Amino acid sequence: MEAIEKRVVIVLADISGYTQFMVENQMSAVHGQQFITFLIETLIREIDIPLRLQEIEGDALFLYAEDPGSEKEWRDVLEQIPAMLSRFFNAFYEAIVLGMEATPCKCAICRNGKNLALKIVVHSGSAVFNQVGGFNKVSGPDVILAHRLLKNSVPDREYLLMSEAAYSSIGHKIDGPLLRGIEMYEGFGSINTVVRFNGDIKEHHLNSLYKLPRTSLVMRAQSYTIGAIAGLFPALVRHLRSPIIGSGWFSRLRFAVMLVLLAPMMTMMYMISAPRRLLAQRVGPNRMPIEKAELT
Repeated sequence: MEAIEKRVVIVLADISGYTQFMVENQMSAVHGQQFITFLIETLIREIDIPLRLQEIEGDALFLYAEDPGSEKEWRDVLEQIPAMLSRFFNAFYEAIVLGMEATPCKCAICRNGKNLALKIVVHSGSAVFNQVGGFNKVSGPDVILAHRLLKNSVPDREYLLMSEAAYSSIGHKIDGPLLRGIEMYEGFGSINTVVRFNGDIKEHHLNSLYKLPRTSLVMRAQSYTIGAIAGLFPALVRHLRSPIIGSGWFSRLRFAVMLVLLAPMMTMMYMISAPRRLLAQRVGPNRMPIEKAELT
């Protein structure tokens, strides 16, 4: 197929903040790989037309929306993107809050879940589309610039950053306080940006979690536990193949055998302790007292 050029909106969703804790021990390494996979899959479930997933780049998602071919359809595409960006942030924080509050694990990753962050970079421009193996492959200077924008001078880890071009396209639908800035990149010069900080979104989701009825809260905790245990074994395999911390094969195999043997007991313990943990924490400084009840 001949390469064609189209207008695009490029979206990069980047998760950060966990790598520094993964080197504490093997359990932290496995849980780090497990939890980043859980978060990435959470974001992927929120992808919907007009956004398409180009690829997973380590801890980031590379998404794009393309011009359907007419001005009216392109305007419709641009109208939908801000709501989808909000969905990504909401899904991420809901997952983080549930993971932080429900897990009884004391490893470094689970202790420091609050430090996990999501930043989203959006740039609007054009891209060249090529067919590679039956899939669209997008490339070009604007794709490069979008990736450069991930490395910026924003003094925070959780934010939505738009290039001036992206802000001109979708900014009228973005809520919240906005801060203008300028970034410098070799080959591109100065790039005007607009940043929206996330403020207390995480605390909002924490309070929303505890407003759920008791039965719903228990079900959310148990569902999270089932997903966490299911993701444990793929993470263990990745750790055995490519350990993040320095450990020999004997140490890795001994750890793997121990984890496999403990998995049934861990599943039962987590299925009970995760809901109890959430129910016990429903009363806090910013939450209304809720009558305690026994789990059935």
